[in-house]
Amino acid sequence: MRIEGPTMCDRAMKPLVELCTPAGEERQHAPSVVQLAGDAGWGSITDFCYLSNKFFPTPEILQMLQEQLPYVIKSYPSMQTRLVELVSQLSGIDEESLAVGNGSSELILILGRDFGKRYLMPAPSYMEYENVLLDFGKEVVHFPLEEHRNFHLDVPRLIQTARETHVDGLVIVNPNTPTGQKTTFDDLLLILDALRDLEIIILDESFIEFSDIDRARFPTVVPYLRCYPNVVILKSLGKDYGAPALRCGLAASGNPQRVASIRKQLPIWNVSPLMEYYLDLLLKQRSEYERARIRCILATRQLGRDLAAIDSIKVFPSHSNFTLFKLTNALTSTELRDELLHHHGLYVRDCKNKIGLSDRFIRVGTHTEENNSRLIAAIRNGVSRAGV
Repeated sequence: MRIEGPTMCDRAMKPLVELCTPAGEERQHAPSVVQLAGDAGWGSITDFCYLSNKFFPTPEILQMLQEQLPYVIKSYPSMQTRLVELVSQLSGIDEESLAVGNGSSELILILGRDFGKRYLMPAPSYMEYENVLLDFGKEVVHFPLEEHRNFHLDVPRLIQTARETHVDGLVIVNPNTPTGQKTTFDDLLLILDALRDLEIIILDESFIEFSDIDRARFPTVVPYLRCYPNVVILKSLGKDYGAPALRCGLAASGNPQRVASIRKQLPIWNVSPLMEYYLDLLLKQRSEYERARIRCILATRQLGRDLAAIDSIKVFPSHSNFTLFKLTNALTSTELRDELLHHHGLYVRDCKNKIGLSDRFIRVGTHTEENNSRLIAAIRNGVSRAGV
């Protein structure tokens, strides 16, 4: 049901009809905020579409970055040895197990090109893995996640499917996007034990910092990397630390030859000096980050409760910094997305192009408590107007 009225697009924003259609999307990803904002400026849109920790960095860290910016941008960054040292200190992963990329996307590209020929991948999940694999002529076997199970991974069926389809690669994003579900540590070990014969298993832990307030309950297999040499863990550091524009990610493996192979594929200066300086600041700001991480988790839980209180919305449990919900009335995800952006400047992820979902699903990333409240009010208003 379309809702008419004056739009923010009429006030210097670029047209949604061009940017937010499948033809306007690039590699199945939604348009960036800068693409949509146009002359109105980035601050004209509140971004609930792309995912990062909106409670970090602190104003003090931003001030330090600003003060050093004139010097940092005129400097060459360090090479892999120094970057690995910083990321090792930050993550607790041994240096010999690490490679540091310009975002996780650079590392996905290397892994997708160099390892495996036929991959099993749950769907819906993070599309860039599929994009890269298909770009390099690899086969992708989709493993459907079922809505009636709240999109939880059916581990016995996954193992059986991997054997029946004769794959040599597996990708699991944990917690998964856009569903927000996590695979437990025990279930992960079942998968890894059963599929030791695969050439590669990629475990993407980009959202694991938001999976539990108690770090001891994270479903990470980092401590077991040497037990499973076919496993590579990928992680986007920008999502954790609220700086996706600075581009930094890690790949971790207990297989020294595989780590060496990944490092050889990386450009000599692949991460900016601004990100290097930011990593150095993060080592001195651990307590501030921890407060922001917990605040983000609590805000996500509240956002889920508030969404669930709106008629005609079904909310799926989340173990990350975003929430997936389904519209159960006549309103489509595209119509609600456009309503929120046109009238309120709030940008959410329409999930209609995600394999296994439809034009009834929307994912919203957690923002500040104030902006979350704005979103709830706007969704409630849009849903109620559509029902009239």
